[in-house]
Amino acid sequence: MSRELIFKRIIELCLVIILLRFFYLQVYNKDFYVDLSQRNYLKSMVLPAPRGLIYDRNNNVLAENKIVYSVYLIPPYKFDKEKVKNLAEILGLKMEDLQKIYSKISPYMPAYLLKRKLTPKEIILLEVSRDYLPSFTINMEFDRFYPYGSIASHIIGYMGEVSKDELENEELDYSLGEKSGKYGLEASYEKILRGKKGFRGISLYAYREKKIITAQKDPIPGRSIVSTIDIELQKVAEEALGEEKGVVIVSNPWTGEILALVSHPSFDPNKFIEGFTKKEWEELIKNPDNPLNNRAISSLYPPGSIFKLVVALSALENNKVSSEDRFYCPGEYKIGKYTFRCWKKGGHGHLDFIEGIAQSCNVVFFNVGLRIGDKSIEDYAKRFFLDSKTGIDIPGELKGFIPSREWKMERLREPWYPGDTLNLSIGQGYILVTPMEIHAMMSMIATEGILYKPHLVSKIIGMDGKEEVINPEVVGKVSISQNSWAVLKKGMKKVVDEGTGLATRIPGVNISGKTGTAENPHGESHAWFSCFFPSENPQYVVTVFVEHGKSGGGRAAPIAKKVIEYIVKGGVKN
Repeated sequence: MSRELIFKRIIELCLVIILLRFFYLQVYNKDFYVDLSQRNYLKSMVLPAPRGLIYDRNNNVLAENKIVYSVYLIPPYKFDKEKVKNLAEILGLKMEDLQKIYSKISPYMPAYLLKRKLTPKEIILLEVSRDYLPSFTINMEFDRFYPYGSIASHIIGYMGEVSKDELENEELDYSLGEKSGKYGLEASYEKILRGKKGFRGISLYAYREKKIITAQKDPIPGRSIVSTIDIELQKVAEEALGEEKGVVIVSNPWTGEILALVSHPSFDPNKFIEGFTKKEWEELIKNPDNPLNNRAISSLYPPGSIFKLVVALSALENNKVSSEDRFYCPGEYKIGKYTFRCWKKGGHGHLDFIEGIAQSCNVVFFNVGLRIGDKSIEDYAKRFFLDSKTGIDIPGELKGFIPSREWKMERLREPWYPGDTLNLSIGQGYILVTPMEIHAMMSMIATEGILYKPHLVSKIIGMDGKEEVINPEVVGKVSISQNSWAVLKKGMKKVVDEGTGLATRIPGVNISGKTGTAENPHGESHAWFSCFFPSENPQYVVTVFVEHGKSGGGRAAPIAKKVIEYIVKGGVKN
């Protein structure tokens, strides 16, 4: 074969390869390369979705969106000194700052945020001066707003800029600078409230044309949620607690709906949107009272005498005590070389078991506790879920701690002493609970053994108006005889009628409750009061906890009374 022929064949082969490559690029893989070519000039700008609203049970808005306008620089990022100067004057920016922006901005950036929260005057000046300004676009955006400020802040929560982990999770589809729920309902219902963001396409020199071509995909608004909270009751509860550090919880025991949940001190969630000064932020995070902490679910305390209700049921169910059993309280109880004292100096004298409940007599429960033993007390505490999370639908819940012989030996390398049983019998020693756990325990007593999951949202509403109702959910049951319930409730009614909870008494309203004063190794004793009413047909459970309150009957019970008075006067539609 001649050299000329060989060369001709090589040329033909190259032409075939080129033709096949053209076919691959332009026909077989056309969509890929069209998309790739468009990516060279087509960039997208995020359009935020309006976040769903949060309502209280009576349709008062607890969290809403305020429309704000932002101005963005868009391609081509050509620095025209005169135009940039005009822009600086309108927006009140420094010329040198804009020069720095233009020097570092990438030509492939879809947009660059220049200023948020434009005033009406700035918007008008930008629009009428558009021909004399650099390329820009004005975006309508949304800022979260909480009209009640610090009221119910631990329930509603707040929003903050997305974290690195959220950005890296492709399924979440967050963008840099976007905000997400960080606390409370804003966090736990983030996926529902958030919606789906839209996009605005921006063409960069498409086909050498200077004209900017845009396309838009509208965002899909988030769904709204209706809370179980009654904001007016919430206000009353917050006012009743005042400046005390503590908790107030009100709920319907037959549904688990939380009608009010107060944790004080609180915070203003609007500051997380507006922004903190350095001084404000340091004051917030260094505040020894920790206002960001939801004391109702995220703090553990000894329950004190309110725990005697569990001890009483354990003794009644195990036939270790009856309503007729009589005791003598001289004001102290000796075991070995140790003396354990009743809260009442001089003692209560002679009294029966029901009176022991009403007067919260420590000596009565020292005797009863030794009769039943620590194992039975531990068992009944767990039956009432005092070592478990309630499952409330906001983040940050802790679970209580019920000590045991095994725990003490493993952790402290010490045996369990009779004195440990005495302390446990009155809710002292190593036991720790959250106010929400005590509230759930009282709810189970009100319903005679049924625990409905505490929750803060009753329904979800779509943009089409369709409602998704969140039905009550039974999460626990305990089997107790009717006789034991009757004895316990008789004692609890006497607590309010003539016992340690007398400060809660309201003429014409039957209230059953229990006080608690829990010794605190770090300062003054804590104060507890929890109750349900009406006694004959419980519709409400109220729990009050006051840090360093000294006396359950003296400090916590009067707060509960203010809340109950508001309810019985028709302040709540339950």
